[in-house]
Amino acid sequence: MMRRARRGLLLLVATGVAGGAGAQAVDAGDAAERLGNARAAVVAMEERHAELETANRELIEKLRALEKSNKELGDSLARQKQALAANQAATRKFSASLARRLYRNASRHVNGMAAVAIPYVGAGVTAAMTALDIRESCEALRELNEMHRAMQLDPENEAPVCAMQVGSREQIINQVLANWRSAYAVAAAWTNQYEIWLAPEPVPVDSARAIELWSAVFGTLPNPSARTAAGLAAPRAPQPPIGPLAPLSPQLPALPAYPGR
Repeated sequence: MMRRARRGLLLLVATGVAGGAGAQAVDAGDAAERLGNARAAVVAMEERHAELETANRELIEKLRALEKSNKELGDSLARQKQALAANQAATRKFSASLARRLYRNASRHVNGMAAVAIPYVGAGVTAAMTALDIRESCEALRELNEMHRAMQLDPENEAPVCAMQVGSREQIINQVLANWRSAYAVAAAWTNQYEIWLAPEPVPVDSARAIELWSAVFGTLPNPSARTAAGLAAPRAPQPPIGPLAPLSPQLPALPAYPGR
């Protein structure tokens, strides 16, 4: 009986041992499968991490490029603002100076008209005013070139205006004595180019009015000896010397070459 019980117990133990070994074999297979899946997941995560790092580096490079471009644009904007401010300052300076100069020029000529009309004496006034006009024109051209330089433009040539010379009072009078009709006609032709109409030939002056003007300036009647020699009762108007008659439409004198730049 004991022998049978021992034999049954041994059989039961053997059966349990066999069952445990099978269970361990099944658990080992599941574990290996899970380990393989875990390793694959780790590899996939590492690959994804590498992709994210690459994308992050690219974004950082783009950000740096954008920051650099933004800085360059900011610097360029600052330079443009400075240039604009300089241009505006130069323009305001030139405009204000030109306005003052134009006012002085117009006032000078309006107030000097009577002095210019005085016989003989007016030639000196005309020469002085013309010299002043040339000087102010030269100054205006220089200020214009300052504005050109502020705007990074090539300056205009100042020499044709600034080097222009004005004749003396004696030279002006000699031109009148040589051919006063031609001198008048040339001046009228120049003036008429700018729609300020003057008759192409001198307008006749009333004799009494001419004598009155002459007497007011010089205190004597014009050419009294010639009037006495002729035995005339009434004074004669001054007779300017008449040279060769100029054509009715004189050719304008050629201006010096004025290169633009």
